[in-house]
Amino acid sequence: MIEFELPGERTGGLHLPSPHQLIVEGTNIDETLSDINCIVETTNVTGRQLNSYDIQTSTPAGYDGLMVLSKRMASKTISVTVEIDAVDTSVLKEKLSALNGLLKHAKHIRFSDEANLTYYVVYEGGSIPDDEAEKQSFVLDFLWHDPLKYRDEHTINYTSAQILSIESSEPVQPYIEIKFDTGIKEWSLRNTTTDLNINYSHENVSSVYRLYLEDQTLTKNVTETDAMDGLNIESDMEEFTVKTGDQLVVTPTPASITIKYRGVSL
Repeated sequence: MIEFELPGERTGGLHLPSPHQLIVEGTNIDETLSDINCIVETTNVTGRQLNSYDIQTSTPAGYDGLMVLSKRMASKTISVTVEIDAVDTSVLKEKLSALNGLLKHAKHIRFSDEANLTYYVVYEGGSIPDDEAEKQSFVLDFLWHDPLKYRDEHTINYTSAQILSIESSEPVQPYIEIKFDTGIKEWSLRNTTTDLNINYSHENVSSVYRLYLEDQTLTKNVTETDAMDGLNIESDMEEFTVKTGDQLVVTPTPASITIKYRGVSL
């Protein structure tokens, strides 16, 4: 008789690895904690897919229903079920101690079926393992406090007015480095699609400027000197984002423009 088994199941000598192995700060727990004396396996993951939202409402006088004031993505809990099968309880306790070490300071996790996506989390706790059971399953709960899935960093060597292609389901706030052939005092950056602008003017010249839009900072020179004092007060720095199809124009024309960003997935 032919036997079939699902990934993560063991019906004999055959063993198929889990398709969604937990990766904590770059360490795959299934691969790292498993050895000849113990098998550690991620058997189930919940909480990654459908988003939840915090919605603020008010009840307007004299009207039916509610008025929606704001809506934003809510934090979530990602629950990971782990199965451990050890030859004896001393090995079990050793593996749980190693797992505790990985989880204590964990700031981000990944899963092998979405290896290009990072989840920013804090480990909360979970079900309590049985100290005397050599084979058992338990649940690890992670607070997904920044409920976006972040992609790996991309770099674009950009030419002014080129149409952008951004791998992200949402607009991003990138890092932008602008280099000029000589030192200049004034320059501007404009997104022609959104009509948002960043304007700079200062009495001291520099040939290199770096915009860190996520952190809302601007530096100049190779020494990364703070340049926020030259930012025009009417600049749209807080709102400045880029997405696929946008065009950026730098005036005067620079020697080079480098864009770095991390796309997101919902």
